[in-house]
Amino acid sequence: MNSVCMVVYQNYYRDSRIRRYAEGLVASGAVVHVLCLRDAEGLPTSQTKGVKVFTLPLRHATGSLSHYMLAFDAALVLFTVRLLALYLRYHYQVIHVHNMPDYLVLSALIPRAIGARVILDIHDPMPEFYASRYLQAHSKGTVRLLRLQERISVNIAHAVITANTRFQANLVSRGIPASKVTVINNVPDPAVFDRTLYRNGRQGDHPFTLIYAGTIAPRYGLDVAIGALPHLVGGIPGIKLVLIGGAQPQYLSELRRLAEKLGVAGSVQFRPPISVDQVPQQMAQADIGIYPALPDLHMEIATPSKVVEYAVMGLPIVASRLKVLSQLFGDKAIAFFEPGNPEQLAECVEVLYADPARRRELVENADAAYVCTHSWQAEQQTYFDLLQRLLDST
Repeated sequence: MNSVCMVVYQNYYRDSRIRRYAEGLVASGAVVHVLCLRDAEGLPTSQTKGVKVFTLPLRHATGSLSHYMLAFDAALVLFTVRLLALYLRYHYQVIHVHNMPDYLVLSALIPRAIGARVILDIHDPMPEFYASRYLQAHSKGTVRLLRLQERISVNIAHAVITANTRFQANLVSRGIPASKVTVINNVPDPAVFDRTLYRNGRQGDHPFTLIYAGTIAPRYGLDVAIGALPHLVGGIPGIKLVLIGGAQPQYLSELRRLAEKLGVAGSVQFRPPISVDQVPQQMAQADIGIYPALPDLHMEIATPSKVVEYAVMGLPIVASRLKVLSQLFGDKAIAFFEPGNPEQLAECVEVLYADPARRRELVENADAAYVCTHSWQAEQQTYFDLLQRLLDST
């Protein structure tokens, strides 16, 4: 493997999955470039851990579905021009395009025609994801459009990667050949998420802390977590709920107003997004990882990377009872509550606060159910094998 270019409508430094691919390739001797969005702080072109990062003067789109699509369309022009210029200079053997959107793969059409092999990595299937994010995405016309762009994008790619077998089954059910789809599970990088580095990180007195680190959006049920606090503040002195991640200003304001209305604003900390490298340290400062997501077409099948990260970092987990979590972890590794029920969430936290042995038991069971049976080394080898097959077929 000589050269790979990752293309992503996201900031590279905040996407742990893409960083695992890129840094693993560099360690294997490959030249790896990334073409991505500029960070909110105006991150310049740079090189980190051997990966050269090229940024476009764009920010991630927010707002309505139509606004997203218009922003994607405009970005596609810039991605296409910049990727072609980079390809003509560096002659990448493989161009690895990450969704959202699927049709970002169109930016690789000319390099594909010249000889590059193209991978489309479907982190989340767009029909299910947008049905979850936008109510209007449930309309028949929108679903047909999203499935059409998915099919066209898949046909352009030489190979497709997706994040779990449930996503794979949905893709195959829509007519995509199973032989074209490779599953690479979203397992945290053990070099970054290493609980042993933080084992003695909490010294002295500290408030009992619940943490959520991820996207702050309605589908993640963070209003439910805030709604649980009035049931907890009396029995757990100084309890803190730490919410780390990007959010639309309107939704963030709604959560702040809810906390004020319930009289728990002093117990909630809203923190901005942080890089992947900073996440383990923040998790190590917490007592419980929470995931109060609400069930829908997408959330029931998507592997929640934050829950997996909690498990790898040795945090006891309190989460909504979602089908995907029951399948991955079982009832013995997570303290489940019914989605949307703040009282039950509070009960789970109260039990774990009062019983440190129960917290340790959940961690041990999560290790047995998931952490010890999944490794990024195995997933990375699957990726390397796919790349070799693509190169052998040229």
